[in-house]
Amino acid sequence: MVQKIIEKILKKLTKIALNKQRPWIITVTGSVGKTSTKEAIYNAIKNNFKVRRSQKNYNNEIGVPMTVLGQYAPGKNIFAWLKVFFKFLKLGVFQSNKYPKVLILEIAADKPGDLKYIMEMLPQDLLRASVLTAVTEAHLEFFGDMEGVFKEKITPFFYLTASGFIIINKDHCDSEKTKELTLRRGAGFITYSIENDADVMVDKIRIDERGVAFTIKQQDNSAEFLLKNAIAKHQAYALLAGVCVGKVLGVSFAETVAGLRNYTILAGRMRKIEGINRSLIIDDTYNSSPLASVKALEALSALPYGKRKIAVLGDMLEMGNYSEDLHRRVGKSVVNSKIKYVFTLGKQAKHIFNAAIESGFPPANIRQFHHYRDLSGFLKGFIEPDDVILIKASQGMRLERVTKSLMANLEQADTSLVRQNKRWLKK
Repeated sequence: MVQKIIEKILKKLTKIALNKQRPWIITVTGSVGKTSTKEAIYNAIKNNFKVRRSQKNYNNEIGVPMTVLGQYAPGKNIFAWLKVFFKFLKLGVFQSNKYPKVLILEIAADKPGDLKYIMEMLPQDLLRASVLTAVTEAHLEFFGDMEGVFKEKITPFFYLTASGFIIINKDHCDSEKTKELTLRRGAGFITYSIENDADVMVDKIRIDERGVAFTIKQQDNSAEFLLKNAIAKHQAYALLAGVCVGKVLGVSFAETVAGLRNYTILAGRMRKIEGINRSLIIDDTYNSSPLASVKALEALSALPYGKRKIAVLGDMLEMGNYSEDLHRRVGKSVVNSKIKYVFTLGKQAKHIFNAAIESGFPPANIRQFHHYRDLSGFLKGFIEPDDVILIKASQGMRLERVTKSLMANLEQADTSLVRQNKRWLKK
């Protein structure tokens, strides 16, 4: 009850403060890739504007107002919340020359109506662009089906005015359907893609031990780019979104690309980590979904290096009635790949295990585990030099604990892994 009251107060105060400070607002949403995209956009424009972006997972009813205010939420201390409200009131009354020119807001939806609630606190005339990274099977337990997910994810587009821009990943969103539904709003429409023709796209993708190299193309502009330590072409999507936002805000192509060269792979998002016994870990433990899992497995299989390719896969949560079918889809995807071994963890991941064997994956090369400690202990004795190990699961599975047990340099865990603060470590 108290939290709901705080949320309602924050919603009103946020709109008042934004109307007074008048920043340009960029929203980022989607089933996957939101945080990486937000960080890429930040790097693309930070040399041209004073920019603030969402920190941590501040993408909900409380997180978005805290980003607008520029501080962390104070927890359950009611007196600390009174100070927060007072700071908001000051922002709503006095214009501050120190306030950012651009706010990049990551916004998330776990259930229908979440994005509508957040968008209602943002003045429409301040919205310069809304980015949609992907519409895929996520939170189906609450949305019911893919149509429900689609309707929720395009919600921000209906709040844009004619001065705003829809920016959409053409490969993983129905751009034509989106355009048809939102065209009457008068907003501009910009697409980015790796697989299809789009306003911003890539060419000549090459993957080696340095990372992923490619050419970024925007109309008559092009630039060679190396995304260091990346292993998959889909990791370039975030950069393409950054180029789109740079264009919307009037940043030159050259300046945008120069800023993006400072972008780095985030913790828990297919990040390379040195493993024990001279192995290489691909840590993808931040979260998971069917599309993200299949893409990660394809990337692991396609790597031009590594003696043995090993996939460690945990449950994908909140899949509702589709859970078994979606886990089985992932299991089938490892068959006929260059992945040598698969190890699964969790009740739902058992469907990955079953589908892989039923589809022809060698039974001797796959094993199911029921506790992360058993899995960690097994892997410590199994890993050989030059192995490449992908570790991926939903947030609730906490597979970063498995990654941590296999790190060659454990002292780097705080900066290399997700969920290393006291709140998570106590769980």
